[in-house]
Amino acid sequence: MTESQLKHLKQYWQSMSPQRREEVAAKAETTTAYLRQVLACGRAPGAVMAKNIELATGGEISRRTLRPDIFDDQKAA
Repeated sequence: MTESQLKHLKQYWQSMSPQRREEVAAKAETTTAYLRQVLACGRAPGAVMAKNIELATGGEISRRTLRPDIFDDQKAA
């Protein structure tokens, strides 16, 4: 993950209301504490969790941003 991507994730986390954080965590089937570790601290989630976060955020945070090592479409080409 690049520095600019990490900065974007931190800004996204900071822009979320506590209620929105709870909603996204529930949709992603995780806790707000874990979501904070991923979005604000740069922790790499597992593949399933990266997909869950992408779905829970409506695609605002993509699984490719969270785990480019796993979901890099260009590697498949």
